[in-house]
Amino acid sequence: MQRLTAALVLILASLVALPVLAAEPVLKLYGGANGLWYDGQVAESPSDFEGSANLRASLSPHISAVSGLFYGVNRSYVRGAAGLRFTATDVESRDFSIGLGIQYHLSSEASIRPEEWAPDVSIGWAPWLTRQPKLVLVAQGGYGLDSKQVSALVGVRYQLWKGGAR
Repeated sequence: MQRLTAALVLILASLVALPVLAAEPVLKLYGGANGLWYDGQVAESPSDFEGSANLRASLSPHISAVSGLFYGVNRSYVRGAAGLRFTATDVESRDFSIGLGIQYHLSSEASIRPEEWAPDVSIGWAPWLTRQPKLVLVAQGGYGLDSKQVSALVGVRYQLWKGGAR
């Protein structure tokens, strides 16, 4: 657990320290909740429900460093992920995006989430952009390179902070 905590603190600190070069805010912090499924799961019963904190640092209009810290409510675990995401859709669109990425996953319970690299596909949708501009619905599918385990995450994120204008 100490190794996991130290790695996540290092990841988050390095994201905050990134040089900034654009006019838009490059750092965004979100709080949220999601359901998490692993391969073989029935869609009606997630592996767990999680609370989350996610940090995104835009390195360019199409490239972001991403990280997340998650707490599993039912099984009382902590997991984290950090990596890169490439926006595959129009970066000017504030209401919908698709990203392709890869993240390294850490977990306090290796049986729940092995420590490994996992490529992923993510979708973000802000359906109420005029009334709730900070609320985003998210979905993500990933594939663990070592475990060969497929995962799916569906959740909601609320932007808590933005900063670091480049």
